[in-house]
Amino acid sequence: MTVNIGFNTVEWAEAIDLIVRLLPVIIPIVIIQMVLMITAIVSLVRKPNPMNEKILWLLLILIVNTIGPVVYFAAGINYLDQKHAEREDMQDGQR
Repeated sequence: MTVNIGFNTVEWAEAIDLIVRLLPVIIPIVIIQMVLMITAIVSLVRKPNPMNEKILWLLLILIVNTIGPVVYFAAGINYLDQKHAEREDMQDGQR
């Protein structure tokens, strides 16, 4: 039984063959992307900043899959550290 949704059987076989041939390339890319995303989320959660400062970074990491974690590691860590230092300086000044 074949299902016709615009592809004939030969086209399906070619598409599946192409996917199978690309798997050795796709799997490492997916693994690297997942490791980057998980590492970025763990790093973000461990930051002492309030949740409202973390939400936008979390959305960036999750929505912009591959580039989001890279942007977080390039800019987000420093930004959150600066915000935390500013908050501590203000608290020290109030004491």
